[in-house]
Amino acid sequence: MVKIESTKELLGIMKVLSNPVRLRIIASLERKPKHIYALAKELKLSYPLVHLYLESLEKAGLVTSSTESGVEDERERKIYTVSPFNLNITPELVRKLEEAD
Repeated sequence: MVKIESTKELLGIMKVLSNPVRLRIIASLERKPKHIYALAKELKLSYPLVHLYLESLEKAGLVTSSTESGVEDERERKIYTVSPFNLNITPELVRKLEEAD
């Protein structure tokens, strides 16, 4: 669960969510958790680019990853999942965060 406790955190989450590709990643992972290769193929993006986007989403607490062993081969892969979040940004929240900073 994403908890916003400072103006800096709020701005960070808003910045992460302001990118349309990151929103597409969240939508895809909400439908079904998957590993980075499947996600890159589905979105027709390069692995390094998807990796960077996933890093920023994970750092913001919007996505989590876990390591799983492959069924077809023995390689371990990170499986990404959307973290439950609900952002309710109100004038009161903005005031409280600004006063706390």
